[in-house]
Amino acid sequence: MTTEFWSCEQYDAEAQKLYEAGDYDAALDLLKEGLSLYPGSPELLVSLGYARLARDEFAWARRAFEESLGTVPDHEEALAGMGEVLLKLGERGRAFLLFERVLELGFHTDVDLMLCIGRILYREGLTQKAERFFRLALRAEPECADAAIELAYTLHRLGEGRSALRWARRAVQLDTTHNEARAFFANLLYEDGHFAAALDQFERIPVSRMWDPVAIWRTSELLRRVRGHEANAAVVQSYMDRLERITADPTPEEMVLAEVEATFNGETLRAADHPGQLDMFGWIPAVRPDEDHQVRAADGRIYEGDWESIVMAMRDGSDDPTRSLDEFMRGEADRLRDQTGVVIAHDDPRSFIEESAKVGALRIER
Repeated sequence: MTTEFWSCEQYDAEAQKLYEAGDYDAALDLLKEGLSLYPGSPELLVSLGYARLARDEFAWARRAFEESLGTVPDHEEALAGMGEVLLKLGERGRAFLLFERVLELGFHTDVDLMLCIGRILYREGLTQKAERFFRLALRAEPECADAAIELAYTLHRLGEGRSALRWARRAVQLDTTHNEARAFFANLLYEDGHFAAALDQFERIPVSRMWDPVAIWRTSELLRRVRGHEANAAVVQSYMDRLERITADPTPEEMVLAEVEATFNGETLRAADHPGQLDMFGWIPAVRPDEDHQVRAADGRIYEGDWESIVMAMRDGSDDPTRSLDEFMRGEADRLRDQTGVVIAHDDPRSFIEESAKVGALRIER
């Protein structure tokens, strides 16, 4: 596409499309081009900051947000972005002040911004603070399904199961096509022992739109338990095929296509370095034992280091960081077994992480 005679707004809008499609590299390149023509543009700098954040380039993101705020000190999106950067860098006090500044400026009625800040806090494990912003979003727009399901996630993490169930139900009522909300609602019903109701909700989600391995496991289990289907019944097999599809190793043909696509995107994928699975589809890449690893938890938190240090970091961020490593792995393995019916190894950190990834509890990115 040609960018000749593009306005600053056009650069920003096109970069936003690339960002939302997950093509952060292309978005970054386009924003740099835009800034070469419109240096100091607050909007382009804010978008640049978020593109840098998506690539975990926190120092560069901070610089972009600082430049934007230097031009427009109360730019609400720059304040939120800078707050996220500061949280990533451990400067929580300053981050909280920036989020409060957003509210002082009257943006508590901006639903998208409240959801943005709430999600930032949720990803960092600051659940009670996240709850506040999701409730503000709902106060501003009571029929916002996204706000309702985000609040449901948050309340569930806070141990408020009944309230979580109520808001998950509300999210599904507000948007009957919100498959993620319906899957979470069904999971809550399952955990509450309402198996027939859970199955009814699971079955309303097209199999091709199910991405949660736990939900898929539970649906296949309930089809046997509630409907009385045999394990080899076609309807049960359709879910098992789906589970295999979203967790299985790529075929040689898929590996070749992925390498070709990566080459056209200006990247280099060496098959020797990735003999297992490709991250771009949520698969589990094989990693050489002498490398550091990167693992993304279900809540979005990223852990880096060797296998043991990653599990230690997970333990330290859990509800009971005083447990030994063995106790933590055993407890998580038991929880996952209850959710999925799959026995997770817990005798060593590497096996624990790899088998947790296979049931969708986390993702190995490196």
